Amino acid sequence: MNTPEWSDTITVLRARDGKRMAKTLRRDGTFLDYDDAYFYNAEVLPLTGPDDLWPLLLWLLSRRDRCVVRGALINLNMTRKIRRLVCPCKKNGDPATLIDVPRRWLAIDADGIERPKDVPASDLLACADAVVEKLPKPFWRAQCFVQASAGHGIKPGCRLRLWYWCDRPMSGTELKYWLKGVSVDHSVFNPVQPIYTAAPIFADGIAEHLPYRLIEWPGGQWLQCPSAEELTPPPRPAPEYVAPVAVSRSARARLYVEGAMNKAGERIRNASQRHPTILQEACSLARFVKAGMIAKSDLHNLLWNAAQSAGKNDEAEIERMVTFGIDHPDSAPIPVEVFHG
Repeated sequence: MNTPEWSDTITVLRARDGKRMAKTLRRDGTFLDYDDAYFYNAEVLPLTGPDDLWPLLLWLLSRRDRCVVRGALINLNMTRKIRRLVCPCKKNGDPATLIDVPRRWLAIDADGIERPKDVPASDLLACADAVVEKLPKPFWRAQCFVQASAGHGIKPGCRLRLWYWCDRPMSGTELKYWLKGVSVDHSVFNPVQPIYTAAPIFADGIAEHLPYRLIEWPGGQWLQCPSAEELTPPPRPAPEYVAPVAVSRSARARLYVEGAMNKAGERIRNASQRHPTILQEACSLARFVKAGMIAKSDLHNLLWNAAQSAGKNDEAEIERMVTFGIDHPDSAPIPVEVFHG
């Protein structure tokens, strides 16, 4: 397995300014949550297979200022004082830093799956059995590393992270489609979502309640994943375009807006860089919503359908970009002549 075609990398982020990437268990039994880190230093580490992943996870257990993300660095020369961004920051212009890439390694977060009454929280293997049986069948035979989260043994249920090595690189979109309806946290499949790897911090007088926090669950050598074809969502039927109802009584205004919306949809469908194009068109057309010339729902539907037609299947990401763009209209004025005719 230690051959180039089986290799991968992993992006490790170190929070700056002393921020904690680990929860703290207080004396009253409640948790102090992770710090809200803003800037990070990034490091890209090579992995030739699960044999490299295991020692890295062991090392990260004691690194309270670090976490990992699925995303890859856009600029390998920009690793210090970066933010976790897939799109440029509209507010201050900070550049995008991370991009979604298919990964061989896979982290599954399972929180709150019921723990059998006869299984103690300290038995991570038995707890993992209860989690794995809720996953699709390929997971039943696959080797993984089982990591107890901060709340395991404190909060109800099994709270584990399962680390797998896939037989082919898997994208976040494919994972969300494959595990749709499964009781796991889909947010860790996003390129910028922190995957917290450090053991919790215990307040003075509180002892660690688990004998270990990381263990290997036996199985096959890697996770057998469905093909890309099997994980491609069926295409949505092309919606019949209905011209939006213009609030303005001006025929010229109505034609202008309809033309602008049609051109925007075409640009999104033909864009080589979909993320910035969707945001740009959303912000530009949002001016017409603000001016009362089109309904917000009409613009939302147009942008959504154009993004889908462009091949973007991550519905949560589409919704985030479309909503953000509509809520942040460009400041450029609408030509005065549009309102007359």
